[in-house]
Amino acid sequence: MTPARRAAEATEALRLALIGHARQLVNREGASALTMRALAAEAGCATGLPYKVFADRRDLVLQVVQAELVRLQAASEELMARVGTGTVGANLGWFCNVILDSTPVALIREVASHDHLSSAVTAQVHSTGVGPGSFESGVGNYLAAEQKAGRIDEEIDTAAFGFVIAGAIHNLIMSGDAWPRPSRRQLLQRLAAIAAAIAPHS
Repeated sequence: MTPARRAAEATEALRLALIGHARQLVNREGASALTMRALAAEAGCATGLPYKVFADRRDLVLQVVQAELVRLQAASEELMARVGTGTVGANLGWFCNVILDSTPVALIREVASHDHLSSAVTAQVHSTGVGPGSFESGVGNYLAAEQKAGRIDEEIDTAAFGFVIAGAIHNLIMSGDAWPRPSRRQLLQRLAAIAAAIAPHS
């Protein structure tokens, strides 16, 4: 292995590690706590080390969001892998919790308020196909697969229910605490009720 390749691999490992620390910081203290200095403290490294892989804080935020979109894509794939296992309501609840707990939810207002970040994230969404629109197709595809497995009534319009459930998730993300919202327990109960309503009935 050449020195240049080793250096590139070390830089990538550092980048991924710092993104992980950034996620922890945002999830624990909120988006406003994410600064280059705070990231260095969180990672236990020198203050200047994050600047070796991120141009500035905006670059850091963008890369955190991009990494999280990849994680959400993996969650969509995991949801499909759960077809025929557990319960439909529990699987939908798991997927909703993954989305609501994702780091971009905490960063979304900041991204929306900066033209550069907003444009970059939008470009990333278009290039990967992973974004708010993919939640609808992800849930709809999952429900369609469960319908083929016989766990959802054959008369149900799964695309319509994917639209409604994804819309509800999007509303919870965008409204934040400014709008009356169910607790996580209530949310899971409501998703279980939806699953029971669309299950096959003899």
